[in-house]
Amino acid sequence: MKIITILGLISKNEEIGIPIYRYDDKLKGSFSLKRERYINMFSLLIDNFGAQDIVPIFTQLAKKIQIGVLKEEFQNEYNEIFNDRNFIDGEKDFYKILRIINDATSDDDKYIIDLTHGFRHIPILATISLISKSLSNTEKIKHIFFAKEIEPKKEYEIIDLKEYLELANMSYVLETFNHNYTVSLVSKFKNKNFCNLVSRLSTISNHILSNSLKALNKDVDKILSDIDFILKNEQIETFKGSLEDIQRHIRELQEIGKEKDSIKFYRMSRILNSKGYLLNAITLLFEAIGYYCAESFECFGDDIKAHINNFKNSRKFNAYDLTHESRTIVKKMGLRNGAYLTSIAVHDNIQKKLESIKTLGAFRDFIKDAEKLRNNLAHGNANERIEDSKQELSRLLDKYNSFCIQQNILGNKI
Repeated sequence: MKIITILGLISKNEEIGIPIYRYDDKLKGSFSLKRERYINMFSLLIDNFGAQDIVPIFTQLAKKIQIGVLKEEFQNEYNEIFNDRNFIDGEKDFYKILRIINDATSDDDKYIIDLTHGFRHIPILATISLISKSLSNTEKIKHIFFAKEIEPKKEYEIIDLKEYLELANMSYVLETFNHNYTVSLVSKFKNKNFCNLVSRLSTISNHILSNSLKALNKDVDKILSDIDFILKNEQIETFKGSLEDIQRHIRELQEIGKEKDSIKFYRMSRILNSKGYLLNAITLLFEAIGYYCAESFECFGDDIKAHINNFKNSRKFNAYDLTHESRTIVKKMGLRNGAYLTSIAVHDNIQKKLESIKTLGAFRDFIKDAEKLRNNLAHGNANERIEDSKQELSRLLDKYNSFCIQQNILGNKI
C-alpha cells in the first residue's frame, strides 16, 4: 500500500521542541506508532510505514527542508524516495499540480494520502482530485490522514478524513437523483446506512425510468424509513437539504401511488416531463388516457363493469390490452376484435354511450395528437425539434387535465 504525502515547510522548532502525535480512537484500532514524538508528519510516516512505500509530492523548497528534517531525525536523507515525476516546479500551475496528484493516485495500488502539511492550495487541489476519483472507486482510498492540532505546535491527533469524502459523495448522489432520477455510479460506502439508501434510490430510479409504477409502490415506504434514520445523524448536515428534498418527493410519490391509475399515470407523466424525459412522459400520458377510458367504461353500466371485472380476473388479462382497446374504442368509435370486449352487447352499449357525448370529437382528436407525439418520439423524433416536442407535450398534459379531470368528459366516477 502506498502512502502519498504532500510535503510542507514544517521543521523542528528549537524553542518548542518535538511535538507529540497520536492516532484518534477510530484509527488506533488499525495503527500504532513506534514512538509518540516526531518532528513532523513526514518523518512519522517514514518511521511507521517504511520509506519504500512513501510517495512524497513536493516543491523544491519543501524537499530541501524535509531532507534536513530526515537527516536530523534518522541520519538519512532518503533521496531515493524523491521522484522527479512528483516534483511541483510551478506552484501557480493548478492544472499541472492536479495532474501530478492524479498520476500519483492513478495506478492499481491502494493508498493512504496525508494532507497534513501541504503547502497552501495544494491540499485543496488534492481533495478535489480525491473527490473526483472516489466517485468511481473509493476502495483504493483506504484513509485520508490529517494531523489535527490539539495544542499549537506541541500536540497533534491523527484523524481520518475519508468519512468526509463519503459525505461529499453522498451529497453528489442525492443531488443527481433530485435533478434527474439518476443515481451516480459511486463505489460502495463504508457507512451501511448510506449503502442501503443508495441501493434503494437506484431501485426507485429503475422503476421510474422504466415506467414501472406499480413496482415503485413497494419501495417508497422502505426508503422513507432509511431517510428518517439517516436524518438523525448529526454528520449529514452537509447534505441535509438534499435529503429532505428527496424525502418530500418520495412522500409525493407515495401519495401518487394511492391514486387511481388514470391519475397516477398522469401525475407521473407531468413529473417526468419536468425532468426532461419526454418519451417516458408521453408514454405514461398515453397510458393514462387508456386507463381513463377503461375506468369510465366501468361507470357506463353494471353489465359493462361486470364484464371488465371478469376480464381482469381471467388468466388472459393484461393491462396493456385493457388500456389499448379502451382507448382505441373511443378514438375509432368501434373495435370488434379485442381481448376483453368479446361481448357484442357490451361493445354496443359502450358505443351507444359514447355516441351520446356531443363533445367527444375534441377528445378523440386529443387522443390522436397524443398518439402522434408518442410515435414520433419513439421513432427518433424525426419530424420535429425537441423544443417543439416539449411544448406539444406540455399542451397535451394540460388538455388531459381539462378533458379527463376538470370536465371528466366520459363520466369516470371510480
